[in-house]
Amino acid sequence: MLLRNVTVKAPGSELLLVEDLNISVGAGQRLLVVGPSGCGKTSVLRVASGLWEPSVGSVQRPPVGELLFVPQRPYMLLGSLREQLCYPLPQDSFDDDALRDTLKKVRLQKLVDRYPDLGVKQDWPRLLSLGEQQRLAFARLLLNAPRFAVLDEATSALDVNTEKLLYQILVERGVAVISVGHRPTLAEYHDQVLELSGAGTWRLVPAATYEFGQI
Repeated sequence: MLLRNVTVKAPGSELLLVEDLNISVGAGQRLLVVGPSGCGKTSVLRVASGLWEPSVGSVQRPPVGELLFVPQRPYMLLGSLREQLCYPLPQDSFDDDALRDTLKKVRLQKLVDRYPDLGVKQDWPRLLSLGEQQRLAFARLLLNAPRFAVLDEATSALDVNTEKLLYQILVERGVAVISVGHRPTLAEYHDQVLELSGAGTWRLVPAATYEFGQI
């Protein structure tokens, strides 16, 4: 993925968020985006993943199907648990054993025990906590196996140990990642940190040397 001379403004306004941004995230590389509230972190992720177009500049993205965007509050279908896990692929894309195994990997064993029939339909957004929804979204990510994942505070409702487990799986699988997050512990699973100021300026710092709390 390549963002070249990209300028991002707030939707429907002339408020400058990021100016002349140049970043590259190759296969297996991981970038953490940080900055104060309202600085444009989510906006940059939406531009990178193709949900928005930049005001200025160009973006080279992976082909359709090789990138998956995971928001803080995951999209939950009105359907079965099987459909939730397979989305956006057809619900017959994986056998039930693979679905159950993946739920266990993301620490949703209780969900496997509670709903042995993966075809059961429930009001999942009301039934599951945000933390459970985020783990389910990671299960969906692991099943879809994209080459690139864009994660917008996708582990904000998880404890540090579960967050560590999920990022370690992504590292082991060689998934390229662009993340937004606030915990200093996230730096361990990224190669570089993109720090946004909120006034259009930015800087790129190796994750191993980045110091949180400077903005």
